[in-house]
Parts: sequence; C-alpha cells; structure tokens
Amino acid sequence: MGPDRVILRLPGAVPTRVLAATRISDAIAEAVLQDGRLGTILSVHASAVNIRWGDRLLILAHESVGGLPNGVLLASPPPLDRIGLAEGMLVRTHGGNLALPEASLVVGLAGAGWWSPSLPPICVRSPRSRAARAQRALQVAAAAAPRVGFGPLIAALAGGESLTPSLASTAAARTLAIVGALADETPDRAITAALPLIGLGPGATPSGDDLLVGLAAGLAISGHPLARPFAAGVASMARGRTTALAESFLLHAGDLEFAERVQRVAVALVGEAHGEMRSAINATLAWGASSGADLLVGFLVGVQADSASLARRLRESTDRGAAAA
Repeated sequence: MGPDRVILRLPGAVPTRVLAATRISDAIAEAVLQDGRLGTILSVHASAVNIRWGDRLLILAHESVGGLPNGVLLASPPPLDRIGLAEGMLVRTHGGNLALPEASLVVGLAGAGWWSPSLPPICVRSPRSRAARAQRALQVAAAAAPRVGFGPLIAALAGGESLTPSLASTAAARTLAIVGALADETPDRAITAALPLIGLGPGATPSGDDLLVGLAAGLAISGHPLARPFAAGVASMARGRTTALAESFLLHAGDLEFAERVQRVAVALVGEAHGEMRSAINATLAWGASSGADLLVGFLVGVQADSASLARRLRESTDRGAAAA
C-alpha cells in the first residue's frame, strides 16, 4: 500500500495525514464501510487504537499485530500514540474512509483486503490423538511457562507436582467444572461454571478471559458439538463484567471469530505440521506477561475436553491448590 501520505488542504491549514489500511476483518467490514457511522477513541497505544463503536470495539492496529476479529490493520504507520490521537476523539466513516478530524487523520479503506477471523478448516484428529498431542504441547510449554497468571497450571497439567498459586488453582477448579458440564452435555451448566472466570485477574485482558477465548478456540477447532453454544453463552454473560478489550474478544469468540495469532496456534498445535509446535508455543508464551500462557491453557483444555485423563489432572491440580491455601 506504500507509505502514509500527507495532504495539504488550504494554505496555513493543518496537514491531513492519510494512513492506508491493508486488511479489514470481514466481521466488521460492513460497519466500517457504511457512511455516517460514529465512534469514540477509548485508548491509544503505540501499535493499536481502541475505538468504542456502538456496542462493540473497533481496533486500528499495525499490520505487525496480525489480523484481529474487530480490526482494521494499517500499513507501516508511525507509532499510533505519537500522531495526535487521544482518548475521547471522534471517529466517523465517510467516503470509504475512517476520518479522525480532531487529529487531522484519515484512514483510507478503499485498497484494503478482507480477512476472515473464522478458524481455518483442519483435519480433526481422533480424541485419543488430540489428547496425546495436547499433552505433548503442555510438556513443551511447561519449561517456559511464566509464574504469573495461569502459567503455573501448564506445568501442573503437564504432570508436574508443584503446587499451583491461588489464581491458577481457581482456574483449575472452574475449568474442571466446565469440562464436567461439557462431558454431561449440559452447556448451560458449563456457562455458569465459566462465569467466575470472566474478568478474573489483572490487565487489559484478564487471565480468565484469555483462558475462555482459548477454550472456545480449542473446542471449535476440534469440532466439539457444544463449542458454539458454550462460546455464545459465555459471550452473552461477558458484557459489563470485564474490560472493554477483553469483552470485545469474548463477544467475537462467541461467534467463533478469533485473532490471526490464535488461528496460527490452532493450526500448529492441532494440524499435521509437527515441526511447528515448539515455535508456535514459544511465540504464544511471549504474548504479554501471561496472556499467551492463559490462552494456551484454555486452548489445550478445549482440544482434549473429551479426555478422561484431563479431568483427572484438573482435579489433582485443584486439590494441590487447595492444600497449599
């Protein structure tokens, strides 16, 4: 798309910078291409701008962030927190662009491609094969898992004997309840069991929310029959219970829509490319202080939710956490 452009409107006027969009999630394309839509900037970061867009969130992000279910990706922009954007500024759609007049900025959408947040089709393994591969992934991840968030639960589920801190112990107990309800084919009970995880933990995307997004992705990629009703039910409970960013990702997960990096993890850990597992796990664990580990726990639970050994390991982790309390 080339570098961003600067347009001079009138002598003495503030130049208008034009940033070129590279990709738009097809989950939000209609909303951002329709003239007259209004949004308000919620927060500004170096690589992303979060915009309140009706009852949802729209994210402008560097292409390097990867596809987002609610995202418009930008080609080689400068740091977004250094171009005059600020919380509370208005964003409006006009003429195939996103206009941010208070920052003298336009995001050109015309040349952007559409990107799908739906999980790619993949050959679904047998339950036994999926469980074995998930267990191998847990063992690989255990060595590098962080000691914050739900990271300690990775080692416990991989067969480690160390005691889990209270936050991870809570995750083990709630996840055990979810897995039991899914096994009993009672999605409403699984949704109720998931409720305490929504908003659990610190950060822009709390650990509990990351786990639930990963769990929805794991259930979906493995073809679990309750993946959609469970994810949709959790999404319906998320509004107002967590941060705006986490709520947005849970709402999209409710439609089985996920970020590109989640899709890559799913393909690497469930697909046939054995050689990609270690690099995919290491890349995932590098997301934030614990976000990657939290999501990985949920994903690996999801792909083996029908495994009896998983329930046993979750129960053991819960018991060890209770004993340590």
